[in-house]
Amino acid sequence: MKKQIFTFLFAILLSGELCAANTPQAVTQNLKPSFLIGESDLKYFGLKVYRAELWCEKTQFSYEQKFAIHLTYNMNFAKEDLARRSIEEIEKIHALSDLEKKNYYQQLLQIFANVKKGDEKVALFSPKKGVEMYYNNKLIGKINDLKLARLFVDIWLDERGSFPQVTKKLLGKND
Repeated sequence: MKKQIFTFLFAILLSGELCAANTPQAVTQNLKPSFLIGESDLKYFGLKVYRAELWCEKTQFSYEQKFAIHLTYNMNFAKEDLARRSIEEIEKIHALSDLEKKNYYQQLLQIFANVKKGDEKVALFSPKKGVEMYYNNKLIGKINDLKLARLFVDIWLDERGSFPQVTKKLLGKND
């Protein structure tokens, strides 16, 4: 029995080490240890928009722990379009007042950058601090408003969103 437990733990450790080589720098610097929970491509009308990955400090996802959503873009987008689309996605899941929409849009504009194919973003979520946004491994802004931070990550993690199959894969629910 001890040998089986040792073998199991060694396999987990080894798989974590193999994943570490492909782990984004912003993740390895902020999540210790880091485990890849799930990954998926977002495709829209057959075009790959981006690759998404969910990284956590534990082997199970929870909003009660730090986690990171890593995106690798396959298309170019202006930051204004990303902020507008983020608000639209949040509204599909959560009701927002006109004032919230306006304020949240302005906050997102401050932490977003224009992206081009190959660029990477990491949204590092902390339940007590909000979201730190990294662009090509450089910290470019923070969402200190805890409500907006949760609404923002729900774009990818709430199955009521526009792409529930992507969400399921990110959460490791590959039925």
